[in-house]
Amino acid sequence: MKKLKGLFVMILLIIQTGCWDENLLKDNALVLSIGFDLAEGNQLKTTSSIRTSKVISGGQAESVNYIVEEKGHTLRDTRLEVDKQIPGVYAPNKLRVILLSENIAKRDLYPYFDVFFRDPRSSLAAKVAVVKGQAGDIIKIKKLKENLISEALIELIKSAENHTIVPVENQQTILTSMLDEGEDFTLPYLEKIDKETVKVTGVALFHQRSYTGKTLNGNQPVILLMAKGDTNRDIKLTENINNGKNHSVTDFVSFSVNKTKRKIMIKMVNGRPEVNLNLKLLIDINEYPKGSLLGEKEENELNKKLENRIEKEAKEMVSTLKSANCDAFGIARFLIADHNKEWKKLNWEKEYPDMPFTMHVKVESVKRGIIY
Repeated sequence: MKKLKGLFVMILLIIQTGCWDENLLKDNALVLSIGFDLAEGNQLKTTSSIRTSKVISGGQAESVNYIVEEKGHTLRDTRLEVDKQIPGVYAPNKLRVILLSENIAKRDLYPYFDVFFRDPRSSLAAKVAVVKGQAGDIIKIKKLKENLISEALIELIKSAENHTIVPVENQQTILTSMLDEGEDFTLPYLEKIDKETVKVTGVALFHQRSYTGKTLNGNQPVILLMAKGDTNRDIKLTENINNGKNHSVTDFVSFSVNKTKRKIMIKMVNGRPEVNLNLKLLIDINEYPKGSLLGEKEENELNKKLENRIEKEAKEMVSTLKSANCDAFGIARFLIADHNKEWKKLNWEKEYPDMPFTMHVKVESVKRGIIY
């Protein structure tokens, strides 16, 4: 009998194991999005969108969303200040989006993320973006197109990722890049257009742990991601095929990219690296207001015009990357792995901006529409 009692006690202990550290949702104030800005005295200002619940009639719980702004010397310091004015415990485990003002992003980013990397409850899957102006101004909008700001921001960024407009990045992936001397990272760049509109307007370029102040805009972020091989299925572009002269609707062609092929070649010439990247695009014509593409000659001419236009944008994109000293292609990683002896002799900070880097683009039209 005693043995049975002992066995029963052991079973109860096993069943109950793990309950000692329970973290009830009703006791937490969930932080879903947060903006980082600089305040006076070199302090950090955080603006947080917090979700908590309150009991209404019938004992049911209702979600409540509110904005809290605080200042402090560190992120943990601002959390302590927020805890003094909210019901429940500040809980970052459901964090969805982190917005960085340009002034914050231009600093060494690691100190601002250190608290997330140390806290086991932190969500390292949170998206990170750079904001023109004050990050807190976007959080304070509260709602975008009838959607709560946190949900609206995550959907905005995910949509841009799905269309290969911005890279797929989060806290965990940028930490890897921060600790990797072989590749720099890029982040979505957002702008507040008006009180109801926030727009992804480009990609912010980083060197090591800091924002360089330079961005890629227009079709350049898409070309960068295609050239890196970091593509999703839905890639759509519109190009001006009339030497950049915006005269009429017939100067433009819209197309979707259904397949990309890229080959990057890095070689050492007299102890210096040279890069050659070939990019092939298989496209479907979505809109060509100028007219028919029935003949092979017309199709080849259009393909050539698109090749020239995309190559021109690619050249401008590479020039911007080099002027920002942003090694988004991870050229240094190739050199470290394949040319380590030469790499150790290079001053990469000075070598990269002057490095020969050429891109060649080949376009092939696969589909031209149901009537052609």
